[in-house]
Formats: sequence, C-alpha cells, structure tokens
Amino acid sequence: MHVFFDSQERPFLLDSQMRWEVEPNAFLARLSLVNGRTSSTSTWRSYAYQFADWLSFCEKIGVHWRHVTELNISTYRNILASESSPLTGRPLKRSTINHKLTVICQFYRFAHHKGWIDALPFEVEAARIPYSGYVSSHTGPNRHVLVGNSLRLRESKEELRIPPRQEVRRFIKSFRTWRDQLIGEIMWLTGMRSREVCSLPLDALPGHPGSVEKETVAIKITGKRQKQRAVLFPVRLLRSIDRYIHMERWRLVRSRGESPGSVFVGRAGKPLRTPAINRAFSTNYKRTGLHIWPHLLRHSYACERLAYLQDIGAPNPLKVVQMELGHARMATTERYLHLTELMRSEVIETHNSFVDRLLQG
Repeated sequence: MHVFFDSQERPFLLDSQMRWEVEPNAFLARLSLVNGRTSSTSTWRSYAYQFADWLSFCEKIGVHWRHVTELNISTYRNILASESSPLTGRPLKRSTINHKLTVICQFYRFAHHKGWIDALPFEVEAARIPYSGYVSSHTGPNRHVLVGNSLRLRESKEELRIPPRQEVRRFIKSFRTWRDQLIGEIMWLTGMRSREVCSLPLDALPGHPGSVEKETVAIKITGKRQKQRAVLFPVRLLRSIDRYIHMERWRLVRSRGESPGSVFVGRAGKPLRTPAINRAFSTNYKRTGLHIWPHLLRHSYACERLAYLQDIGAPNPLKVVQMELGHARMATTERYLHLTELMRSEVIETHNSFVDRLLQG
C-alpha cells in the first residue's frame, strides 16, 4: 500500500498494483476534508501512514480488509510489539502501538456505519473505552476511542526524564551538519515543534540581525491547527541562522534554480520535512548514545523556561509558558510543574539571562 499527497498535502492511498480503493480513501477524505476536526497536515500524514501499514499487513497475509478478524488484528499488534522500529532501531512504545490500533478501529467503525461491513471485527462494548495518554513529536495529548483489554496493550505511566543541560549541549554539538545543529538549538532555545521549524518562513526573520541590539526578538510563526503565536528567538541564534541562509542554504537553492519560502532545506534545495529531522536525531542518538528526540527538546525548554520565570518572580509564569508553547489548555502546561521541581537540585545562577543559563549553566 502506497501513500501519496495532493497539492494541499491531503493523503490518498494506492494499492500494490497502483489501484485506487474507494473505502480506505473515503476514510482519509473524511479525516482531512469532511470531518473538519483537525486541519493539521501532520495528523493527516500520521493517520495515512499508520492506516497504510495496516492495509499492507492485510495484503501480506492475503486477507482483504473486509474479512479480517480479531485474531488478525491481535497478530498485527503482537508483531508491532516484538519488532524494532525501522527508523529508530528501538522497540515501539506501547502508546504508539495502541494509537495504531485506534486508527484501525476508527476505520472499521466508519466502515460499519457506512454499511461496507456487516459487523465489527472486535467487541463493540470494548471499543468504547476512552483513552487520553498518547503523546507523539507532533500530536500531543489526545482523546480517542480505543479497543478494550482484548486488544489494547497495558501501559505503565513513565516519568518523563528531562536530560541534564550538559547532555543536551553535547547531543546538539554532535550533529554532523550545520543545519541540524541549528535545528536542535532552535527547538531547545524556543520550544518550537519539528513541523514548526520545518515551516519557519524566511520573511518572518529580521533582515539584519547583526544590527539588532536586543537579546531576543519575537518571531511570528504558524503552529498547530494553523494558530499563530510569537516565539522569542535569541538574537545570537538569529545571527547563526542568517549565516546559514546566506552560505549553506544559498548554495543549495542556487543549484535548484528556485528558492522555497522556508528557512531550512534539504540537500536538493527543497523544503525540509519532519521525517528528515527524525532521521537526523535517530542517527545522532546511535552515534552518541544519548536518548534525545525532537519533542524532548521542547519538553526541556518548557521545564527550563518555567523554572527561570519562577526564579525571577515573573507574574503568572505558567500562562507565559502556555502562550510561548502554543498549548490550547493550561492543563497541558501544568504537567511541567512537577518536572521543574525535580530540577531544583541543580545550581541556578539567577543573574544570567535565560539563554546564558542554557548555554553556559
């Protein structure tokens, strides 16, 4: 099963014979066009690839998706639990596997509602269990309807570990390319998501950061669900980005003959995609042994920023961090309170600026 995208990045599927299947594509169309519950292209991509993986499994075992049983879904789940991710080389998290099961169950509930199948391949009662624990590099906490205990893997709540600053600095400096180092620094020093970094527009940056006398500059970006927010960029980071734009980036886009509107580009001068960032982090993890992924740098920023604002006595630091990260709900930001308290064992130099604290602390 192959995943393709139209000009608006809406996904569609073609089977191994490059044929269009009406029902699976109707499911994806409802997600991206009809439903209207999410306008996030990253969510569309995630659902499309997860759904395509399930349909490919059906093709491999020789069972049409209409005729699968609960045993087939269980077998698929067990394979996911026993194999390593081809991207990271590490076992898939149980929350990731359960989210894949969510996509499958949503499709079959949709197919049953449309009359394409006579019965669901799992117990109806079991599929009504609410679940709110899935977190990924691009979706954040969500509420879904999941299969019950017969299919869903039990999850143990893992404490999020924020790595020490020394480890983060070493990890970022270990990137082999200038571009990847800059991307790591942006995530760590601003809390931006991977997709937000990929879509960072050239025209949002100041033209001559070398002449800016302030320590930080507010840059407007478009975040999740197409919501705009202001992100504080350290001027020293803007100067490094400006050098990248006029040196490495200019060389890449010149060979292509046209320049995209985004800051970061791939080797062919085309706009950078989040999978490229994930691959770079995965490679760096294997090289350094430091388990740091893109979204962990956002978590690290949130904890460090919250601690800093508390230390200087800023009014309502939680609200400030919520706005900077673009969280829709305060409860999402509040989870960093406990993690921030765990950082109190570190020596805090309150006279340093926030960025100095990260880079030199």
